[in-house]
Amino acid sequence: MNIFTQLVKSLYSPKDIAKYRFQGIGKTIFYVFFLTFIMILPLAIYFTMAFLTNVSEFSTALKSDIPPFEIKDGTLHSDAEAPLLIEKDDFTVQFDSTGTLTASDLNTSSDVTVGMLKDKAVLFVNGQAQELEYSLIPGLTLTNESASEYIENAKASLYLIIGLVILVMYLMTATLQFLEVTLLAYFGGLFAAILGRRINFGQQWRLAAYSFTLSVIFFTFMDFIQVPVVGDFYVKWFISLMMLYMAIKELPAPKKPQAPSN
Repeated sequence: MNIFTQLVKSLYSPKDIAKYRFQGIGKTIFYVFFLTFIMILPLAIYFTMAFLTNVSEFSTALKSDIPPFEIKDGTLHSDAEAPLLIEKDDFTVQFDSTGTLTASDLNTSSDVTVGMLKDKAVLFVNGQAQELEYSLIPGLTLTNESASEYIENAKASLYLIIGLVILVMYLMTATLQFLEVTLLAYFGGLFAAILGRRINFGQQWRLAAYSFTLSVIFFTFMDFIQVPVVGDFYVKWFISLMMLYMAIKELPAPKKPQAPSN
């Protein structure tokens, strides 16, 4: 059975998900990577469009709107005594060298928000965040002028930069997805005990991977049409837990030993 058939059947059929517990672990791992690819598609598309549209304007804002700054030794320095909010037509910049703001404090009402914080840069695209700590780039030293020059010089390599950023987003999302599948697999052991089914952890992990399909496709669609889901974390886990529970319920119950005849 090919991966697209598995994707479609995993949307509605716990019985088919239950059958996938016997397939090779390599195929299941590939399926998780495939789900991750689907998951980041909306963000990758909107990020690419926003990046190409706003890069020139952001370069200008660095020189004309943002106060003189220096990023050195993993820290943003400037003479600004309070956080600044700079709103443009297509994006918002929030600048804070005081350490007052955190990523969760940023105003994300714009489609694109760039946060230049004390120890990291944060990019919000349609409400989804990517963070980069300055200290992760050894020897990083930036000022308004040098940052603007880097952006202008990088225009010829925009697609390469976009590709690298999307690759980082993909790897980070894949790591999180594997952790979530592993956590869901432990719930699978609990469900198996409750339902009286026999299943090992490897099979639980396979079922957990496919049980995420419906929630991933649902949230990918909602991201494409840019409709926020209230309580998205709880909705995602409720859907995935229910699919896993129903899949384990489809497993054959162990036969009861027959009483010996006299």
